[in-house]
Amino acid sequence: MASAQTVKSQLLEHLAKYPLCNFFLHACVESMSDEQIAGDLAKHPDFSLLRHFDNPEVMCRLEELFDRTMKIFVLTKEELKASAEFNFDVYDPTGFESVRAVFRLAVALSEVGFSHFAFLKGNGMADLSAVEKGNPWIIEVKTLVLQTKEEEFEVDGAIEILAVDKFQPETRRIADYQEKVSRQMVGNLVPKARQQLLDTANARGEARKMVAIVINLFAADFFLDADGLGQMSERLRGRWNGWD
Repeated sequence: MASAQTVKSQLLEHLAKYPLCNFFLHACVESMSDEQIAGDLAKHPDFSLLRHFDNPEVMCRLEELFDRTMKIFVLTKEELKASAEFNFDVYDPTGFESVRAVFRLAVALSEVGFSHFAFLKGNGMADLSAVEKGNPWIIEVKTLVLQTKEEEFEVDGAIEILAVDKFQPETRRIADYQEKVSRQMVGNLVPKARQQLLDTANARGEARKMVAIVINLFAADFFLDADGLGQMSERLRGRWNGWD
């Protein structure tokens, strides 16, 4: 078994192949304790920061995300690292997932006509400001991150305990999954985001407002196709009457 120092050296060697990833994450990995590294590598890939370092496909996507974010915000890598409301030098997988969601959302909006992106500073403020067709926007990004629960399954006549998406219903019905995820959004994420947008508008002046929710869940790809997401959007707007 490789020593802890050897494992860290191998991780840093993988990371060094991607200049922007290395710039943003090197100090974090360098400062991680042996216990933190071992704990992270033992996690499911969706929870882990380090398990992707030897996966060129994943790391190239992250490298591209950093590059595109720098371009649309018109920031150097040093400015982006200082401007984002996240300390990249500290091991914080949940925080990293949140800031990555902000970057992903900004990139997606840039592809549909938004520009002049800026990070908003201040306690309780929204995440971003942007402009679309001359109209100012303020944007709050929330993440619905993976949570798991253990569940028994019969596999080849034997009972196995597997980790599943916490929101995955026992019925396996798409409508039930949409219902559970919608309730999580309505009961928790949307009210908080709404208040942040109102507080930001009071502080900065009126603008169009957007709540964006980035979903990272085991079962989302299966249960939340384009139609399912559209139905959830209509439900959140109070326009959907198609639930059983």
